[in-house]
Amino acid sequence: MYLKTPKRYAKSKQRRSPLSLRWLWLWILTPIVVVVGSQVYQRRAEFAPPVQQAINNVIESVQSGVSTVVAPTATATENPTAKLNLAENDWREGRIESAVNSYLAIAAALPNDATVHNRLAFGLIMQGRDDEALTAAENAVTADPFSSDAWAIRALALDRNDRAGEAVSSSLRALELDANSARALAFLALAYYTEGEYDLALSTSQRALEVDPSSYEALNVRGVIAQSFEFDREAARDYYQQAYDIAPRVPYVAVDLANILYTLGVNSGDEATMNSNMDDAISILSDVIEVNPNNGLALFALGTLYFRGQGNFSQAAEMLSRCVDANPNSIDCNAYLGRVQSSMDDNQSAIEHLQKAVDLGSEFAYYHFWLGRSQRALGLCSQALPNLRHGRELAVTDDIPDVVAAADELIRECEASLGIISATPIPEATAEATPE
Repeated sequence: MYLKTPKRYAKSKQRRSPLSLRWLWLWILTPIVVVVGSQVYQRRAEFAPPVQQAINNVIESVQSGVSTVVAPTATATENPTAKLNLAENDWREGRIESAVNSYLAIAAALPNDATVHNRLAFGLIMQGRDDEALTAAENAVTADPFSSDAWAIRALALDRNDRAGEAVSSSLRALELDANSARALAFLALAYYTEGEYDLALSTSQRALEVDPSSYEALNVRGVIAQSFEFDREAARDYYQQAYDIAPRVPYVAVDLANILYTLGVNSGDEATMNSNMDDAISILSDVIEVNPNNGLALFALGTLYFRGQGNFSQAAEMLSRCVDANPNSIDCNAYLGRVQSSMDDNQSAIEHLQKAVDLGSEFAYYHFWLGRSQRALGLCSQALPNLRHGRELAVTDDIPDVVAAADELIRECEASLGIISATPIPEATAEATPE
């Protein structure tokens, strides 16, 4: 169909202008471009650096964008499942040391797994690593604030770190969450005992056994109270033995049984009983370190048994050296290693380890006295006197007369060698020793 074009759109002939604007602009701009180009060329040394820098900036921007687009894939986090299974198997088999190492490796990857942190804390306690155990126990509570076990183990860790008052509160919180937790009751009883609330400790430990007669934790704490509050060593031995029969792979249970066997043997007055109990105690502790070769509690106990019970200084030094290697900040392991070394006339090494025990905060009279005595043996009286005097003060407070008497003698010797007028009291002569 044919459409008629409106007039305003229809082609019409236009008259061409004699002056073209395109050519006008060409003649105007050409001289300008030539002049500018000539100037840039003549001053190229001045213009080149900023131009090059601008180009470099563009290139770097592009490269940065490309590198971001093709950035390497982040390294994958190791799946903790394998180590978790290994740790659980080790825990069941009593390989506490290996289990703790595995739990340490995966704990950060499992921040909300209260079981992992509970076992880690309990395992560290069983190795004598009390400060680390408290950190792990706090993490367990954070992982599950409604776990009675987490609060109970935190109580035990607090007690081992000399914070018994807080341990009581933590145990009570555990009981709020589970009123029938024998574990929480046992650790509450232990905290009461540490606080000097002996009657409360006794009644609470008995209540724990009523809740669960087969709780090795309750049986063990009941043994502690029988031994140190009721002074019934035979009953204590029975409680410890029951706990050990239920949980032979728990190191601290084995240690408590071994120590009471040694004590009963020494106090029996019968050489055959003493030797038999000593052999049993050493066997129990040896079983522990066979499975857990770096267990500080068992190594310390075994070292002191070799030293006190058998006078076997070399074996004692070996066990206590291993204990220090396993836990360099153990006050007891350092102090007793120093004591053994002084008995072997290695007073220089003895001073090193006894000084470490004192520097770690020990306020035990024997440790300060042993340090002073080793320093006196090397003629270091100016160093020995402060330790001997402080050890004596602690011994007076703790009613340890043998340390007081021995310290008095060494203090007088040191004061005399240094030309100090002694202020140390001289014991009154006995009637038999008084000259007529």
